[in-house]
Amino acid sequence: MTDDKTFAILKTIISQIAPVPDEQMEAFLPLISKAIYKKNEYFARYGERQRHIGVVVSGLFRLFYIDMNGKEYTKNFIGQNGFVSAYNSILKDEPSNLYIQALSDSEVRLIDYSKWLGLADTHMSWQILLRKLTEHGYLQKEKRESDLLFYDAETRYRNFKKEFPGLDQQIRQRHIASFLSMSPETLSRIKKSIT
Repeated sequence: MTDDKTFAILKTIISQIAPVPDEQMEAFLPLISKAIYKKNEYFARYGERQRHIGVVVSGLFRLFYIDMNGKEYTKNFIGQNGFVSAYNSILKDEPSNLYIQALSDSEVRLIDYSKWLGLADTHMSWQILLRKLTEHGYLQKEKRESDLLFYDAETRYRNFKKEFPGLDQQIRQRHIASFLSMSPETLSRIKKSIT
């Protein structure tokens, strides 16, 4: 069961993406549950099937992969008002290929994805919203790939600071270095050279 706070939070976040009529929001609310993740707890783990998309009400998550040698590769950071999920898992109904970990105590509203798709079959506003979320995800992915391909390490760090203002003061430097595809030592040198 959801409450007025949940309605207000989700209405605000969703309306920034696409308009959804109040009666559709009312139909949407039964699909929502609240979850709390303590710092370092996992929203998703490699090999687990995921069924939910999370809307981050407060907190921060890191999406990452671990290779065969145990090296971590950070894919993204998702903070307040962001949507978080192991999309390969929910879209293909297969085990997740990544980990999603809370970097701080976090509050999330979980949405049952298959039920959300059912709701989208009944009203165009949900189809528009889901399309815009997909477009946003694609543009983020394309920007990340072009940053890694075309920019040097210092430019990637400067871009990171613009995209995630203040985040470099909140999280471990090794996570930032992993996200920027550089060693922690390289990141340290860059930070010293530009301050």
